[in-house]
Amino acid sequence: MKSILRNLLAVLLLIGISSAVAEFRVHTSKTPVTAIYGQYTVLRCSFTVQDASSLEGLVINWLRVETEEVVYSYYYGKEQLSHQSSRYSGRTSLFLEELKHGNASMKLERGRAEDAGQYKCFVSNIKGSDQDTLSLIFAAFYKEPDFFIQLRPSGTVFKFETQGYPKASVTWYNEENEDISPLSETLYQKSGDGLYSLQSILEIGDANRSSNYTFRLRNDMLHQSVSRTFGLLKELKPYETQTRNRWLFAVPLLIVEFLIILILVRVVYQRQSHPIIRETQNGCHDC
Repeated sequence: MKSILRNLLAVLLLIGISSAVAEFRVHTSKTPVTAIYGQYTVLRCSFTVQDASSLEGLVINWLRVETEEVVYSYYYGKEQLSHQSSRYSGRTSLFLEELKHGNASMKLERGRAEDAGQYKCFVSNIKGSDQDTLSLIFAAFYKEPDFFIQLRPSGTVFKFETQGYPKASVTWYNEENEDISPLSETLYQKSGDGLYSLQSILEIGDANRSSNYTFRLRNDMLHQSVSRTFGLLKELKPYETQTRNRWLFAVPLLIVEFLIILILVRVVYQRQSHPIIRETQNGCHDC
């Protein structure tokens, strides 16, 4: 009976060892990874490490699933880039010091819109081989918006322009914090680098114009919020404008009149003083 148990335990041990040897796995992120425009992104991938021999014959390949492009390759103990797709040239690398810990993650520099897609991480060594895929999505922070005001006979036009990705939500508010977005128009156009050029226009008639307006933009993918409040000077009423214009003309006229009076007074004074001088001279002659 004891011998039977020993034999059974030995068999179970061998099965366990075989299973452990066979359990070579590759794992990637199950949630989409976000690549931000112009920044680096880490595409995480790990593989089973049992002992030092796990690095023997190590091969790591990163591929684009949709196009089967070679994104990055590592074998013979170094990176192999002769078959790498040109659009990934100079933008990929591994964490070589982390390979011994089963880290096959790839660093992708200078994120672009075209980087979005499915990526496959393939790893093999003397223990076995496996692969897994992950999704990469793209986003870009919206830039500081440019603001323009245009005066028209029908009213005033306010315009904000910026760039980012994906499409953002835009709202407009008046000084009573009322949503006046239905009065606006927001346009999107894809640029050459894959970003959206956003232009939001609000036109307000003079009769409905308030003193303050607020423009708000939200990029939910990156939890970005941009809010800008601007004010307009209150126009003078017609009678205030007329009064101001009268003073603008009246002040120079008053100054001119004052100068003319001074000149006339001086002329009159000089004329009155001349006879006195002549009489004095005549008196001395008689003496």
